[in-house]
Amino acid sequence: MKRIILILLIVMGTVAIGIRVLGASAGRALLGMSSVRTSSFQVSSARSLQSMRFLSAPIVDGDLSDWLAGDRINLDRYTAFSYSGNIDSPADLSAIIRSAWDEQTLYFAIEVNDDVRVTDGPDLWRDDGVEVALDGLNDKNAWGEDDHQYSIVADGSTFDRSVPITSIVASVLTYEGGYSIEVAIPMAELIPGVPISGTVMGFTVGLRDDDDGGDWDAYLIWEGTNTSGAPEEFGSLVFTERLEDRIDALEARIIQLEQKLDELLQILSEFEGLPPP
Repeated sequence: MKRIILILLIVMGTVAIGIRVLGASAGRALLGMSSVRTSSFQVSSARSLQSMRFLSAPIVDGDLSDWLAGDRINLDRYTAFSYSGNIDSPADLSAIIRSAWDEQTLYFAIEVNDDVRVTDGPDLWRDDGVEVALDGLNDKNAWGEDDHQYSIVADGSTFDRSVPITSIVASVLTYEGGYSIEVAIPMAELIPGVPISGTVMGFTVGLRDDDDGGDWDAYLIWEGTNTSGAPEEFGSLVFTERLEDRIDALEARIIQLEQKLDELLQILSEFEGLPPP
């Protein structure tokens, strides 16, 4: 009996300490004083996009109505770092790009304005589509395992450096005047372990337009001169989270600890009724 009581006291003490630590973390968050680890490479002088944390994974179906308002890139011929070809107006070629993340997945929501959609070419880079370039470790190395040039064609086809892939999930929803793309990329392809608020990745996005078949007619790049290399020219993708989401996550952990405590108490109560060995 004494041994059981001792074990129970240890368990309860451990849980109490955990709850106090989580409570202190929540308090620091409320005061805006919580410490955040950052990656070894900080945000560069180029532009950045904030990727907001998702507490629950979205349905990747191309419908972006379930995305919350947040930071965005407005990409057109005036905001692009570089562009080629003829662009008559934002209706001819432009896009809004947003991003989000959870511990397993990096998400993108892209709304493309394109008054004529063409996906008839044998080469993906000649048709309408979007390119998402990522330097997961932000180490400015173009050809590591963490470096990717994901291409999503307007017909939903997906490629990485021109090679067809099935590792990412992408859905395209077309409508009059354009199309929307929703993408889910496994975090394991980009970094080891799990991301945290403050993680920084090298990032840029390209936008292709083909109005008449054959080769592309226009090409926009948000940061840099290409999406397949030169990550030192990329912008940054900065992982962030809302204060209320951080508090919700802490509360969820406290609930998990309480559930574990209930399970342990149940086990101990069963042992208490057994005769001594």
